[in-house]
Amino acid sequence: MRRGAGALAVGLAALVTTAAAAPKPKPGRRTRPGKVVRVERNQPKVTSSARLCQLYDLDVGNCPHPVQVGDVGLVVDMEGNYGSAPITSVNQVADACGNPVTWNIEIDMSRLSRKDYSYNAVLVLGHAVADDGRALPANQDPPAGRPREHVTNVVDDDGDGKGDLLVSTYGCDEPGQGTQSTRPGLTCTDTWIEVRDEWRLARTDTVLACY
Repeated sequence: MRRGAGALAVGLAALVTTAAAAPKPKPGRRTRPGKVVRVERNQPKVTSSARLCQLYDLDVGNCPHPVQVGDVGLVVDMEGNYGSAPITSVNQVADACGNPVTWNIEIDMSRLSRKDYSYNAVLVLGHAVADDGRALPANQDPPAGRPREHVTNVVDDDGDGKGDLLVSTYGCDEPGQGTQSTRPGLTCTDTWIEVRDEWRLARTDTVLACY
């Protein structure tokens, strides 16, 4: 064998040996260069102190949550936002079992921009509503779809025509757990906040049932 041919043979042998010693790539899907892999993380918890009181007359209404004299809310109906109104009178009402179930209120209308709002207006407390915000029809399906759950209020707080605050109620035996029973131990009221086109549960309030 010629000297040049021998050197070539030795080089080829070394190359084959090196290739055989190299680790084999692990099986599985390979990530393309430059591809961004999205990692799902737990979403932050949503909370809300919003409370809605139903106004059944211009300056009279009732609230399903405790309120007190001096609390200030915004009067909102399906036509718009009429401005702020402080609560001037509160009368707690209990059921036959002695459980407080509603708080009757009177409001001061002197700060309102107009006083021609409808009789189904709401007083929104603990939640900001823009000047062009409004109430929306409560005819949509409840976000969680629990047994016997129905939507009571929807508020568009930024004037874009979409709901941002929603309240639903249903019978339950423990907070957040709907029941098919016609005699549930509790009444649950859920407050929902819209985050990036998704309803997020912010709070569940309960009232003992009385039979």
